[in-house]
Amino acid sequence: MSRKRMLLVVDNLSSFMPNLIRSLSMLDARYVVRKYSELAPHIDVIGEYDGIILSGRRSNERRMNVVNMHIVDAAYREDRPLLGICYGAEIIALAMHGTIRKVGKVVGEVEVYVDEDNPIADNGRMMVYESHDYSIATLPSVLKSVAYSRSCSNEIIMHINKPIFGTQFHPEASNAHGLDLLRRFVMLARG
Repeated sequence: MSRKRMLLVVDNLSSFMPNLIRSLSMLDARYVVRKYSELAPHIDVIGEYDGIILSGRRSNERRMNVVNMHIVDAAYREDRPLLGICYGAEIIALAMHGTIRKVGKVVGEVEVYVDEDNPIADNGRMMVYESHDYSIATLPSVLKSVAYSRSCSNEIIMHINKPIFGTQFHPEASNAHGLDLLRRFVMLARG
């Protein structure tokens, strides 16, 4: 089956979905939005897409977790570029045997320090928007942190040899730094 040269955006009912759609449109990205509830965990949902973005979420639902875990596993098996945003990053860590922890509400602009080379963000300082109650506590050996803040040691994570990335913050609600991160991921997915 030939792929359609577009992204699958999994809508996990994040309040930032309009921001994500607006950002992808500004980048002239080709994408399809599917609510997690429309995706069956046992069907190949990523086969026709060049990359996947997992949005954040508003509430914790078992079915949402099952569907997103399946997508992470499929992206891993097929070497498909994957970007998890907030909850999406947390589910990537969990799918690969990391842990998360409740941290209380973190909301607002945060200074993040990118301290390791990676394909989606330049080294140095960036200002981003955070809105979460959980954060990644421990990473499995196949994931590494490439950025941190004062409140979170895993602001940007990446797989050590697969095109899989996660951000604890919301690039779609951040300034130019967030848009640049999304642009880089879109370009990576295009090949």
